[in-house]
Amino acid sequence: MSTVIAAIDIGTSTVRALIGSYSEEGSLSIIGAGSAPSTGLRAGRIVNIKATMESVKEAVEAAEMAAGCEVHSCITAVGGSQIESFISKGLVAVGGRGSVREVNANDIERVLEASQAVSIPLDRHILHVVPRSYIVDGVDGIKDPLNRIGVRLEAEVCIITSSGTSTQNMLRCVSQAGYTVEDVMLKTLASAQAVVTEEEKEVGSILIDLGGGTTDVLVLADGSSLCTVSVPVGGSLVSNDIALVRGVSFETAEKLKLSAGCCWEGLVSDDEEAVIPGIGGNPPQAISRLEICSIIRPRIEEIYAMIRDRLPEHVKQRHLNGSVVLVGGGSLLPGIVELTAKEFKTENVRIARPGNYGGPVELYRNPEFATAAGLLVNGMAKFAKSDMGVSGSSAKHKGAFFETAKKTLQWFKEMF
Repeated sequence: MSTVIAAIDIGTSTVRALIGSYSEEGSLSIIGAGSAPSTGLRAGRIVNIKATMESVKEAVEAAEMAAGCEVHSCITAVGGSQIESFISKGLVAVGGRGSVREVNANDIERVLEASQAVSIPLDRHILHVVPRSYIVDGVDGIKDPLNRIGVRLEAEVCIITSSGTSTQNMLRCVSQAGYTVEDVMLKTLASAQAVVTEEEKEVGSILIDLGGGTTDVLVLADGSSLCTVSVPVGGSLVSNDIALVRGVSFETAEKLKLSAGCCWEGLVSDDEEAVIPGIGGNPPQAISRLEICSIIRPRIEEIYAMIRDRLPEHVKQRHLNGSVVLVGGGSLLPGIVELTAKEFKTENVRIARPGNYGGPVELYRNPEFATAAGLLVNGMAKFAKSDMGVSGSSAKHKGAFFETAKKTLQWFKEMF
């Protein structure tokens, strides 16, 4: 028996869905992919629940048709300006007075709970508690303290919080579309599961999701998350710039960006041109690709400047030796690698694509499906033997990471 579940990535411009099948051995196969235009979001926030619900349903139904089956459960992701993160620490005693014993799983759970004893606004909730490192009796840098002998256990974690109302609106859209949400995850954290290597996580890397309405960033170091930031600017504003400068509709500007856009002059010849369709009976106009580049590049540079400004000081002070990993639709813009390398002063820049899990690889093996693929990859360990989707066997969910997700979903139900 296999477990089948959908992963839904609700973006500002597009909703993308993948259907994954988990075998009893825990392997993942992607059997369906679908997408639909997203009209109910603005800058990553839902402004029209009905329109978003219809987009979700259209995307999943397209994936179901490709997969040849129906799904009833899903994993989804949140991102945008509603997300905040900070570093926190927790401390617990392992043994009694004068006693020493091994650290067990209960001690680890207790120290993670202690790290969450922080004050956050009532309208926010903890989405993820990502352990960064542990300290046992003053010995730091420990990744797994299980079975180490000591009397005091400390933990440093990255706590990621989300807006209660924004996340609840997203859950409501998915629910009204007819799907049960089994887990909610940060978008960039999901993408990292699919496209960032363990070495890149260890030496320090930046994942940048260049979306339509927002640009979301996850900084990783020492094997785990260091912080997440978001700027309310994305590819849609680039298209809007073209529309304003050239006096064309947003739709025409979007097509022009996709067909002739570039953000690095070195990739464009002086004589290359594109055609702007005529309006109201006027003849078409020619536009130089260099002119298009001169419109796009300043906006991308501004986005990167905003990212650098919003990074916390403890991140700015670190020297990251890994890669800048690009995902999202904006990563397909010609010249983005060259411009990113210049702005972040590194040659280690790459456009990331999910791995091969069978099925319609020509559809999902591109940066736009990184989040959806990451949701399925992350769910592999959690849900391979759980009773979800069209069939499967039941098993007890384990791990503090999943427990946090369950508490998040329960909190939303109680508060709203």
